[in-house]
Amino acid sequence: MTWLTTSGTAGGSFAPTEAAAYFFDQLTAMSVGLNSGFRRVSTNAARLAVPRILTDAVANWTAEGTEITPSDPNADTVTAVPRKLAALTYASNELVDDSQPDAQDVLATNLARAIALKLDLSFYEGSGTAPEIRGLKNQSGIQTVSMGVNGAALTNLDPFADALGLLAEADAEGTAIVMHPRNWRALTKIKETSGSARPVLVDGAGAPSEGPRRSIYGVPVWLTSQLATNETQGTATTANSAYVYQGDQVCAVIREDADVQVDKSAAFSSDRTAVRVTLRADLVLPNPAAVVRILGVLPS
Repeated sequence: MTWLTTSGTAGGSFAPTEAAAYFFDQLTAMSVGLNSGFRRVSTNAARLAVPRILTDAVANWTAEGTEITPSDPNADTVTAVPRKLAALTYASNELVDDSQPDAQDVLATNLARAIALKLDLSFYEGSGTAPEIRGLKNQSGIQTVSMGVNGAALTNLDPFADALGLLAEADAEGTAIVMHPRNWRALTKIKETSGSARPVLVDGAGAPSEGPRRSIYGVPVWLTSQLATNETQGTATTANSAYVYQGDQVCAVIREDADVQVDKSAAFSSDRTAVRVTLRADLVLPNPAAVVRILGVLPS
C-alpha cells in the first residue's frame, strides 16, 4: 500500500481514510494498554463526561400489593480531557519520491512505535500535569499491594494472588496483568520446589501467527519496557510497579485517531518532506478499585 503522496503539493497528506486506519491498526497492536483490554471511548469533543456509579440502588423483599420502596444509585461523572501526543520527522524527497512501499512502511512503523511507546508510558506513568495525561500510577482510589517497606524481588506469585483477591473483593475481575520484562524474567526462574528444574511459569505456545502466551492464574500477562525501574520504596531506588486490572474499567478516551500529515513545503530549503503525527487521548477510571498497583518490585 502506497501511503505517501508524491505529487509535490504543499500540505499533501496520506489518503485520508486508508492511512488513518492503517496507522491506528499498527498503534493498537503496539500499545500494551490498548491491547490489554482498555475500553476505547471515541469522542469529537474537547471534554467528555464519563458517568460512574458510586453505590448501587437497593433491592428489598416486598409483600404483594404493597408499595416498592424506591432507591436511587449514587452516581457522578469523571471528565476526560484528551490531550495532544505528537511526533515529527523529516525524510528526504528522494526517499519519499523513489522508495518502494517497504521503505515507506518502515517509516510508518517507526512513527507508530514512537507514538505507541509514549502513549503506554503515559497510560501507566503519566503525571497528570498538563499537557501530560494522568496514568494509572497517579490515579486516586486505586488499590495497592506493597512488596514491603524497602521493596523486595519476586520469589513467588503471592503478590498477584493478593491483587486478584483485592479485585474480587471489589466485585471486579482481573483480566490483565502488566509488568516490566525484568519481572517476567524473574518469575520464570521460580521453580516448583527447591532443587527442582521445573519452573512455575512458562510461556504458552500460541498459533503459528501469534507470539507466546503469558499468564498468571489464567490472567494474560503483558510486558512493557515503559514502566519506570527507578521508583523509590523505602531505601530502594530501583523499584518498579506492576498492574493488575479489569481492562474494561479503564477508559482510553480517543478524541482523534492518529492523524498523519505530510508537507513538502515545511523544509523546502533542505529538499525534505515533513511527516507529522498527532493523536489526542486521555485516560479515566470510572471504577478506580478495578485497578491494583503492585509497588516496590525490586530486580532479582
